[in-house]
Amino acid sequence: MGDIDTTWGRYDSAEWQTAQYFIIIRMKYPNVVKYDVSDFFFGRGLLNTKIIAAVIVIVLVIAGVGVYFLLKDTDKEINIISGVNTDGSGIYIKESINKNDMFDFSTPVPTPKPSGWEGKVFGTPGISTIQHVQLLQIVEGMGMNFAAYVLGENNNAPNTVYFISSISNAVLALGNTIIDGGSLWQPQYQKIVDDESNKFKELVLTNDLFPGHACCVIAGYHGYTSSHADETVRFLAAYITAVDWVNAALSDDTSADYQKLIEVAKNVTGGTFTDDIIEEALSTVVYTYGENSGTPLAYLFDQIPSLAENLVEVGATSKTLQDLGFKNGEEFADKFVDDSFLIKALELLDSGNTYSGSMTNLKVAVITGDIHQIAMHIAAAHLYKDADGKDLPSFFEEFGLNVSFSGAVNGPGVATAIQNGDASFGLLGAPPITITVINGELVKA
Repeated sequence: MGDIDTTWGRYDSAEWQTAQYFIIIRMKYPNVVKYDVSDFFFGRGLLNTKIIAAVIVIVLVIAGVGVYFLLKDTDKEINIISGVNTDGSGIYIKESINKNDMFDFSTPVPTPKPSGWEGKVFGTPGISTIQHVQLLQIVEGMGMNFAAYVLGENNNAPNTVYFISSISNAVLALGNTIIDGGSLWQPQYQKIVDDESNKFKELVLTNDLFPGHACCVIAGYHGYTSSHADETVRFLAAYITAVDWVNAALSDDTSADYQKLIEVAKNVTGGTFTDDIIEEALSTVVYTYGENSGTPLAYLFDQIPSLAENLVEVGATSKTLQDLGFKNGEEFADKFVDDSFLIKALELLDSGNTYSGSMTNLKVAVITGDIHQIAMHIAAAHLYKDADGKDLPSFFEEFGLNVSFSGAVNGPGVATAIQNGDASFGLLGAPPITITVINGELVKA
């Protein structure tokens, strides 16, 4: 790009990104935008970014362009680039309700009983979350309706189970006077069933109903990953290192690393959970980025097709796979799931990390208080000190990355952060990112 006036900083600075937006708009609407961006920077008094941004907003209004156009580029695609965990959520129920009225536990996979579910109200953390989707699958699998509970109405339709989709943590669940039960991720679920109030008890773990089910994944904004492949590979290499560290720590609960894991988990989840709750929660989650050889995301290539088709079938999406140009779930998954960066990250680790370049800042969106995502926080933590008591680099720092987190209450919130360009990567459930991508047509054939 040649020499750049340092008044305007790096070519990826806010000023230059603003200039890029202006150029794109001028090319798209030449009859509306008469001035070239160089007029603003060099010929008309070096107007500052705020003035240029204001002009762009006016142009957008005149041209009838949606605010969504203000994404950092026109590439809206989002891909799954790594696994995070399988299993690790649970369904809780009021202490007064007989568990055997809800399920037949004599079968290899517990079988739900419609008579026990009819009329009950369940809390979920959001209609696009994996917990909500799994309850929906259970209810519709019994041939019943899953309907929103409406305060002030009868809510007693036959053959119907009700939901309140705003119960995203233990405090909300324990304080709610309407729900008969619900589903949440760890450690919120563990807190609910272990609470001294004895209001709720464990009904069943999702591990028992959907063994090995894809839960959280890492989604990447394609506009970033395609132009920052090296950073993406280093990001995943650090994450893989953290996942391996977590699993090693969990394998020995007498080790110093296990105690570090508990400390980080307590801090990440708000410091309100006891060691016992954290340890129980960790024991129900399977931490995985994928496989370390062959096709590392084979389990996602296997599960996403049926997940996508089922989400469309039960009406969880407003569009179909065919609307996106795909014949079936397999074609969709082949485009949606991208394991190329994970493969290169594994190769980087096999060759040994010798990164010595400059540091890169990254923003990652996570679900607040979700222990499924603990390995991401481990990767950013300073776990060890040198002989002088100074912090040694985190796993991310070893790979040249300064990673910061933005929190969301659930997976759809993480998806929004990625869509808005507020984060380059996000950790969220497979259902919410799949629903987001289908509804937004963010992956096309």
